[in-house]
Amino acid sequence: MTFDSREGAAAETVEIEVAARATSLWLEVQDDEEVRRVPITDRPLVVGSSRGADLVIHDRTVSARHCEIVSADGGVCVKDLRSRNGTFIGGVRLHDGWSWTGEGATILIGQTTIVCMSVDGEDEEELGPPLPGIAGSSAAMCRLATQVRRLANLNASVLIRGESGVGKELIARALHFEGRRGAAPFIALNASTIPRELAETELFGHERGAFTGAVNKRLGVFVEAEGGTLFLDEIADLALDAQPKLLRALDGYEVRGVGAAGSGRRTDVRVITATHVPLFERVQAGLFRKDLYHRLEVFVLEVPPLRERRGDVLPIARALLEHLGTEYGPRDLTQSAVAELTGHSWQGNVRELHATLMRAAVHAKARNLRTIDAACVRQALRRSALGSSRALTPERARDLLTEHGGNVSAAARAVKVPRTTFRKLLAKAGISVPEE
Repeated sequence: MTFDSREGAAAETVEIEVAARATSLWLEVQDDEEVRRVPITDRPLVVGSSRGADLVIHDRTVSARHCEIVSADGGVCVKDLRSRNGTFIGGVRLHDGWSWTGEGATILIGQTTIVCMSVDGEDEEELGPPLPGIAGSSAAMCRLATQVRRLANLNASVLIRGESGVGKELIARALHFEGRRGAAPFIALNASTIPRELAETELFGHERGAFTGAVNKRLGVFVEAEGGTLFLDEIADLALDAQPKLLRALDGYEVRGVGAAGSGRRTDVRVITATHVPLFERVQAGLFRKDLYHRLEVFVLEVPPLRERRGDVLPIARALLEHLGTEYGPRDLTQSAVAELTGHSWQGNVRELHATLMRAAVHAKARNLRTIDAACVRQALRRSALGSSRALTPERARDLLTEHGGNVSAAARAVKVPRTTFRKLLAKAGISVPEE
C-alpha cells in the first residue's frame, strides 16, 4: 500500500524502499455466501458443492465435485471433473486434462468466481470489509476500503487516481460518508466542464452585477459544500489561471466571490480531487502548478481497473442489473452470459460494463427472453469492440496472454480482436508464440 503522507504545500515526496516479503498463492472465492480467501498448495484441491469437497462452494449451479485446482509454476492448474455446467477460465470452457493459468486469472464455476492471487503477510492484514454501496469484494477493493476508512475522518486533501470509468466518484463519496462530515453536503464538480472564464465564479461565486449577465448573486461550490466535502473531478483539466485562486482558498480557508468587497469568507470544506492522467506529467509540461499539485496530493488513493479485479465483474454486473430494473429488460444472467462477462477485458471499466448490460438487457427484451444469454452479451459487446482494439497495447496483450494461460485465441477473443492483430502486438512486446 502506498500513502504519500506529505504535510503542507512545500513538503517533498520521500520514497521508502520496502524489503521484499515472501508471498503465497491464494484463491479468492466469491459465492452466494461470502468472499473467502483460501491458500492453495501443490496438493490438489477438490472444489464443489458437496460437504466432502476440500473447498465447499455455496452455489446450486456448482456440481458436488466440480473441479480440481493445484498450485503450479507460479500459477494454478485447473481440471474440470465432468461438471454439469462446466469450468471456464477467461470465458473459455475447459475440456479434458489440466489447464494452467497465471496470477490474476478468473476461474468461473456455476455462478461463482474464483480469482488466483498472490498475497503477502502485510496485504493479509489490510484486507478489511468492503465499502457499503460499492459492489465487489476483491482483495484490491477491500484493501482500498481499508485505506478509505483510515482517511475518512481527516481534513487532509486526497487525490484519487484511476482510469476513466473505474468509479473514482464512488470512492470520493465513501471518504465523505464514512467520516465525520457524512451528514454535511457532498458537492461534486467536473473541472473539465468549467469554461476558463467562469472558473472563479463556479468555485467561489459572484455578487449581483459583478459582470455582464450576473443578474443574481451566486454562492459557488466552496460555500455550497460548507461543513462537508467538495469533490473536484478531472482536476488536471482545471484552467491554469484558476489554479492559484484554488490554492489560495485551500491554504487560507477563505473564499471571496467575484465582485465581493471586504475580506473573504472563511469556509470549512474538505477538498478531494480525482484524475485519470498522471498529474505530475502536467506539472512538468507547465500545465499544472507544482505548488497546487503538492497541496492536493497529501494522500493518494489508487482505484484499480476492472481487468485487474476480475472477481468483481459478476457482483458489479448483478448490482447494475438490479439498479436498471425491468425497464430495460431481464435482470438475470444465464451461465453462458456470465462466462462472456467474466472473460471480457473491460478496457472501459465499470462504465463499459454498465453500457454493455443496458444493451444486452434491451436485446433480451426484444427477443422475449426471461434471462440475458450469451448471444445478447456478445451483441452488446460488438459496439465497444473497436474502441477496445484501439486501446490495446503490446504490454496489455502480453498481460492478457498470461491471464489466459498462454492461449492466444482466448486472449484475442477476450478483447474482440483478430488473432493476427493480437500476434503482432505480442511481437512488439518481444513475445513469439507458435501457431495453434
